Amino acid sequence: MALLACATACGTNDGAHEDDPGSRPENPGAAQVGDHSSTTRSGDGAVILPENAPFTVSVAMPGAGFDEASLGLQVRPDQEDLTARFDFNVTGFTLKGQTPDAGERGCANSPDGQHIHFILNNAPYLAKYEASFDEAVKPGRNVLLAFLSRSYHESVKNGGAYVVTEFMMKGDGGVPEFDLYNDPTLFYSRPKGDYVGEDGRKVLLDFFLVNDGLSEGGHHVRATIDGHPVILTRWAPYFIEGLGLGEHTVRLELIDAQGALVPGPFNDSGERTFRVLEG
Repeated sequence: MALLACATACGTNDGAHEDDPGSRPENPGAAQVGDHSSTTRSGDGAVILPENAPFTVSVAMPGAGFDEASLGLQVRPDQEDLTARFDFNVTGFTLKGQTPDAGERGCANSPDGQHIHFILNNAPYLAKYEASFDEAVKPGRNVLLAFLSRSYHESVKNGGAYVVTEFMMKGDGGVPEFDLYNDPTLFYSRPKGDYVGEDGRKVLLDFFLVNDGLSEGGHHVRATIDGHPVILTRWAPYFIEGLGLGEHTVRLELIDAQGALVPGPFNDSGERTFRVLEG
């Protein structure tokens, strides 16, 4: 039986050489940081200086807006083949179109244009440029977040531009039990893949929150980049600049005001790797 996805209301340049063919965020012009960082102003964004780190993290200026964009989904599981058909309904947003400000954004941009970030069981996302496709799924409980992505891989964070759903497949296992539609949940998105040449100068750090928001006195995201922790208290895109060539690591954790991990199977992304390469 077809399962209707529930949208909670409450590229190929994934880097430059990768095989990918809520609530509205608050003003990203400010960020609060932890004890081991300092903050300065750069234009309309805050620049975070992690202690003893060779890089900086800055709050990105607001990207091209898509206030009326929306995303719907119907899932049709095939229990025998452990696959599912995903049929998205996209309005107010053009898949494969270039985001208007892509030329000025200064970060890795998909030549194939705007797309859907498809995050199944919090695995690294797949960039989907078509609204309908089949995908392999896992036995047991599957959890999907999908959101509209600008051509430079930044999530559209308005309340209608994503769907989150769960569906069961035959067999045991899958995602541990939690309340997908009420529990605060963090999904990792970027960085991902290889960043070649100029794309490595400004690397997008982006994540998606469901059933939650960030604030100075509430929940935070702790981003640990190459071993250096940075506390983020705005749900906004960020840029990492000053990274050297080679492999780098990022770990994202949803934490409370005391620094404790918020319970949930996805709220610690684990260590993700990406590379900055010569052009």
